[in-house]
Amino acid sequence: MKRPAIFLDRDGTLIEDVGYPHRPADLRLLAGVVPALQELQALGFVFVVVTNQSGIARGYFDEDQMHAFHALLGERLEAAGVRIEAFYDCPFHPEASVAAYRCDSPLRKPKPGMLLLAAEERSLDLANSYVIGDKKSDVLAGQAATCRSILVQTGKAGTGEPELAAQPDFVATDLATAAEWISAMCENGIPRSDTTAYPASPKSGHSAGVRP
Repeated sequence: MKRPAIFLDRDGTLIEDVGYPHRPADLRLLAGVVPALQELQALGFVFVVVTNQSGIARGYFDEDQMHAFHALLGERLEAAGVRIEAFYDCPFHPEASVAAYRCDSPLRKPKPGMLLLAAEERSLDLANSYVIGDKKSDVLAGQAATCRSILVQTGKAGTGEPELAAQPDFVATDLATAAEWISAMCENGIPRSDTTAYPASPKSGHSAGVRP
């Protein structure tokens, strides 16, 4: 049986975006992340982190450092009773300074490659899943994979990426607000196409080694 998932961006959504975080000292969970994840986990969602990691392509750190960082993040959340089922990453970039990572990968958001791969490998129900991230590329990746997409006003808060245009299903102040909206959607059984009952809030989202 396929399972619904919450696809989570990493930097700016779960943790502070301090600029290519990869050292243990860089791991700072954003306020409210743990209770928000606990709420979503209680609803029966599987958590999958999907993260562009161009710092590898730029030579700032390597894949081993990234995996160690993900293991530490997983352990930190596990200690709070929250389980991340998998981490999917894209270390590639079209303008990489490290030649081995220089390509236009189908894994790199806003393309949906990481989500599609996770769904295939882990039997996930994309149509009943959500993507949460702080960038337009997160929103677009989710929509391309037929998920609902939520833009959080933490991290980049949808700024940047001027070449992209995206309209999320919901704009949330933070992960806690996103969790509240998802909970309401589940409680009311609203069809996927009907999000009008929950307007956007006012302004106050493993594959390492997978080659395209």
